[in-house]
Amino acid sequence: MRFFTETRSLLPARLHPGPALAAALSLAGCSTSPDKLHNLQVLPECGWLPNCVNSQSGRGAQASEPIRADAEQWQELKTWVARQQDWKILVDEGNFMQALVTTPLMKFRDDVQLLFIPDDGLIQVRSSSRLGLSDLGTNARRVETLREQVNP
Repeated sequence: MRFFTETRSLLPARLHPGPALAAALSLAGCSTSPDKLHNLQVLPECGWLPNCVNSQSGRGAQASEPIRADAEQWQELKTWVARQQDWKILVDEGNFMQALVTTPLMKFRDDVQLLFIPDDGLIQVRSSSRLGLSDLGTNARRVETLREQVNP
């Protein structure tokens, strides 16, 4: 009986599922790259996860204003994107650009889609994380960085 009591005292009194549950939930938010646009008019919606912002269809925390720009500013923004060390352009077709952004510290991969609508003088933007339930505001800050490049 003494052996059982001593051995039992070496085990934790209670297992805490918190860290394992948090890890499982964060991985549950995995997604893949958004599909390429078929009609070049509407960016894909964000879905239910709060790790995305979209100027065309975002609601609440997912909402963002489009970026006001003319054709020259659009070209300048595309040039800026191409120069970014952690950005890889996946698609560049006239008024549409899609890039994969790798975050510096944790190496998370995020998708950015930009759609220039010249008749409206707007760049519609969607930025979404591929991993995790929340992006801690990273995508919204990225959109503001893009906005600052166009309208310093």
